Amino acid sequence: MIRFINCVRRREDISADEFRRFWNSPEFEYLFERLFLIVQPHRFAKNLTLQIDANEQIRQERGGGEPFDGTIEYWWHDASELLQKYYSSKANEIREEMLAYQRQFIDHANSRGFFTEYQLKEFD
Repeated sequence: MIRFINCVRRREDISADEFRRFWNSPEFEYLFERLFLIVQPHRFAKNLTLQIDANEQIRQERGGGEPFDGTIEYWWHDASELLQKYYSSKANEIREEMLAYQRQFIDHANSRGFFTEYQLKEFD
């Protein structure tokens, strides 16, 4: 499977609570629904980073920077299926609308988006 992962950071001038309000807003959900109908991923996930002590402990143990505030993931079976849908004119239009909305609360320069090959191993 092919997976697109978008790891996002909130803008510095936006509090964590404000970020979560934008993230969970009906406007953002509507944009996702519209994009979802066009690019038709087989799976989709929109995740918020938990604000818990364990995350801070992991960061300190590993000497890492601040965690991303959320992730967005889409899965497709193969690249040809993805490319036909992802780069369509309708998908481009909705992605532009989504970027405009996201600029209100996401720091795109410090966020990351990339495609991966997904290989699942299950253990009994």
